[in-house]
Amino acid sequence: MGFLKRNEIKEKEVPIMPEPKVEVKEIEPSFSQKKSLSQRRNLSLFEGDTVKYLIENFPTMSIEIQNGLNNLADILEDTINYIEDRSSEIIKKNREFTTSQEHRDTAIAIYDVVQNINNYVSWMQDEYESNMRKEAPTEVSKAASITNEIKEESVNTAKETSPSQATTEEQIEIYKDFSLKDPKGFTLHNHNVLVEDWDDLLVKTAAILTKQYRSNKNSNKIVKNIQPLEKKSPQNSFRDTVIEMLTEYKINLDEFKIIIKNK
Repeated sequence: MGFLKRNEIKEKEVPIMPEPKVEVKEIEPSFSQKKSLSQRRNLSLFEGDTVKYLIENFPTMSIEIQNGLNNLADILEDTINYIEDRSSEIIKKNREFTTSQEHRDTAIAIYDVVQNINNYVSWMQDEYESNMRKEAPTEVSKAASITNEIKEESVNTAKETSPSQATTEEQIEIYKDFSLKDPKGFTLHNHNVLVEDWDDLLVKTAAILTKQYRSNKNSNKIVKNIQPLEKKSPQNSFRDTVIEMLTEYKINLDEFKIIIKNK
């Protein structure tokens, strides 16, 4: 019986089979989903749920955040204008086209940030207005409870200024633009009422209307057709709520003026 030599033994090679490829098909998001993602994700300041919580529980501070972001966007716009001016100077004086192009590319990148901020603020504003609509019945019931608890004369006098004092401060008709403005009080006919903020203004306006102007709702009084100035801002959202109340109680918009708080 013969034996095979070591070098005569041939190992059989086992072929290695390639792993099967599994194709994962991505689901294309809808246009509305893309828009929502671009508004919320591109400006990575807060999680969407965090901002919603702020809007629902601390609406006044959410307005401050919106104002701060709008101010930042304005500063970035000024930065873009400054860069564009410098870029033009470089071309005119030194013919440095490369440097000028770098400046312009930077300006374009900053503009993208501005757009993202504007989209983010717009999303916050939509969420805020949605929350305001949900809270509107609560504010009305709160105002009604105030009027039931206090006497008629206290509605007219609580935290009111004298007419002479009110007329010395800046007053703006309710149908005008209140962007970046905060109320110190309001005047309506012989009522001159001080308020702490926009929320307080809503409550006290509702209190006076439900107590002093209840009969107006079912009257045949004709009011002036005054169109509010259309500009989207947190303050104008409050303004629009006041306008809705005044319209319901048939009060001319030029009769309700807001006393502006000095910065």
